Amino acid sequence: MGTFIVYILKSAVCLVVFYLFYKWLLSRETFHRFNRLALLGVLAFSLVLPLVEVSVKRAVPIQQPVRALEQVLMSADVSEAVYVEQSGTALWLQTLLIIYGVGVVFFLVRNLWSLGRLVVLLRSGRFERVEDYLPQGGQGIKLVVHRQDIAPFSWMRFIVISRQDLEENGREILIHERAHIRLGHSWDVLLADLCCFVQWFNPAAWLLKRELQSVHEYEADDAVLREGVNAKEYQLLLIKKAVGTRLYSMANSLNHSSLKKRITMMMKPKSNPWARMKYAYVLPLAALTMTAFARPEVSEVTKEISGVKVSNLVETLQANRTQINARDSIYRVVDVMPEFPGGVQAMMEFMKNNLRYPEELRAKGTQGRVVVQFVVNKDGSLSDVNVIRKLDPLMDAEALRVINAMPRWKPGMQDGKPVAVKYTVPVLFANTTSLSGVAKGNTLVVGGGGQSSTKLDASKALIVVDGEIKDLSAINPDDILSISVLKDEKAIKKYGEKGKNGVMEICTKATAYDAEGNVKVQGMVTDEQGDPVIGATVTIAGSKKGVVSDTDGKFTLSAPKDAMLEVGYVGYASAKIKAEPVVTVKLEKE
Repeated sequence: MGTFIVYILKSAVCLVVFYLFYKWLLSRETFHRFNRLALLGVLAFSLVLPLVEVSVKRAVPIQQPVRALEQVLMSADVSEAVYVEQSGTALWLQTLLIIYGVGVVFFLVRNLWSLGRLVVLLRSGRFERVEDYLPQGGQGIKLVVHRQDIAPFSWMRFIVISRQDLEENGREILIHERAHIRLGHSWDVLLADLCCFVQWFNPAAWLLKRELQSVHEYEADDAVLREGVNAKEYQLLLIKKAVGTRLYSMANSLNHSSLKKRITMMMKPKSNPWARMKYAYVLPLAALTMTAFARPEVSEVTKEISGVKVSNLVETLQANRTQINARDSIYRVVDVMPEFPGGVQAMMEFMKNNLRYPEELRAKGTQGRVVVQFVVNKDGSLSDVNVIRKLDPLMDAEALRVINAMPRWKPGMQDGKPVAVKYTVPVLFANTTSLSGVAKGNTLVVGGGGQSSTKLDASKALIVVDGEIKDLSAINPDDILSISVLKDEKAIKKYGEKGKNGVMEICTKATAYDAEGNVKVQGMVTDEQGDPVIGATVTIAGSKKGVVSDTDGKFTLSAPKDAMLEVGYVGYASAKIKAEPVVTVKLEKE
């Protein structure tokens, strides 16, 4: 009994020491695979290290309290009991062992009950083919679809998702959960659970399990972004799903982990490869732990190992600092982001003048957005240009041609120095979009969308003013608040045959206030570069009423007259603006 308690306590000490080492040095790095292996290594070290017997010639101060406690605990072993009457020490140790055993049984039963619920849920759902929703499919993966509203999760070879989530955001969620399965995250969680069973009293065991699950989410998030899913749209999905409930502790859930930490990790630049040298700190740490558990009997086995000083490792890192700084790290977010010469408007003008809409696709009505990602180098040149969201081979090729034809950009700046930054630009192919326009007689001239200006014949188009069909000539241009244009399938889908010649939706200033005098705010949230911010929270100051910006960064909100709006987003400083019919909020980094 005493031997077992000694082992458990030594293992607990190792787990605490190595967990703190991970949390202090490694948890902020973006080496997700390395960090996952490090956490699994912590579990293995904590189980194996107490079993390693090391002897030294003489005792050192760090051994004395450990040896004293070990001798007390070992006195409770039945094999060493030489007294007829049990000592008080043995009694309280037996009591402690009983309490420990009850805890192990409790957590084991709790997880078995959770596993039983999980099996029932799997059997009660409808099995479908993953290949019907993901072109790449998932070999051996079983998709379970439920009518009830449950948070999506994966376990072993199963993905469980609600019908609503599958229809609305099926691709992103399935890619995320497929990554969990391919990387074998369920086995990691199972190992962490076993550690929690035997060390249920140790907070480090539970914290380590949570860190491991967070790393799992970082790995799965990376897999989603590598599949070409737009980062901001994916972050908005996480925000929407943040209210979900995680019911099965043994499964990997889309909603697991701190939302802010996950979004921050996605935006964080990749850690410098030399940061991996921090893992070398484990050598003196392991030597120190082994010395504390060593027996002062025979030799000095740990002398050379313990001689590895932390200061020596620091000197090694400092010696390589020149090499570290010389390496070209590619950032995602920097102090000053790269900029097209003249800004966003100049870039849109460049694409409008240079983009060639494939005529055969224009005739077919093929429209959409090609998303191109590239690196803006320190000298402003572009490299690694590739399409991360495809539309059509002809459009994809044209988007690449236009991006490669761009002049040198203003490079991104970090700590006052130019750095290489990964950048993403959407290239729009559309016959019409919701763009600014100007009325000339019975014709609306619409410009933008990555092509030359087009004209909408207002004498044939359906004119909708504040939700009512009207004549364009009866509208005072000074009363117009906003204009949106619909054509082809979008117009017919919304207005039927009346919209076959196009629809011009006009919102006037008369709709800016309701009967109670509240302002009907139509707003947009952007970052410093003018790009839309997806998922920004917009609330009325002093109240809990608010909305979230959509995938175009837009929002609508009814607010009292003269009210102030508070706008916030992860990684950006909060902003305040007066509630007016039309507002644009530009957020700046913290």
